[in-house]
Amino acid sequence: MFSSSGYGSPTFAQAEREQNSRTSAKALYEQRKNYARDSASSISETSQYHVEHLTTFVLDRKEAMITVDDGIRKLKLLDAKGKVWTQDMILQVDDKAVSLVDLESKNELENFPLSTIQHCQAVMNACNYNSILALVCKEPTQNKPDLHLFQCDEIKASFIHEDIESAISDSKSGKQKKRLETLR
Repeated sequence: MFSSSGYGSPTFAQAEREQNSRTSAKALYEQRKNYARDSASSISETSQYHVEHLTTFVLDRKEAMITVDDGIRKLKLLDAKGKVWTQDMILQVDDKAVSLVDLESKNELENFPLSTIQHCQAVMNACNYNSILALVCKEPTQNKPDLHLFQCDEIKASFIHEDIESAISDSKSGKQKKRLETLR
């Protein structure tokens, strides 16, 4: 190895270290640039919202439970009697499904493929719960659809509704553009 040959000239080891740090900095830059490009082009964005599950009703003509409004009316009655038992959870939306995930364990509680969502609606300021997301879902094995009601405090139900509707629209059209615009 070379040693210092006087004042101010770097040793061979120092020059090699400087060259390696330039190479690794460039490699790191390239990795980050590729990661950013790949991340931006990957469409399967998953949005997560903290919600409170309020209740689930079966939509059944015999029970006079046909519409979201019927569900809200029944929710008000349950609330007046102190019979609403809420559960905090995460509602996730991606390009394939809406999922309900337990806040603590992170276990998936329920998964609704977009094709099973018959109706999605935001109900604002209808009762003590002022930002309700209503989801009507029917699995192929079910006779009657379920109406799921969620209180949305952190992010308003109207925004989550738009996210879900745009995911459904993209799923039906086979194109991934409406949801990205909505998320922006």
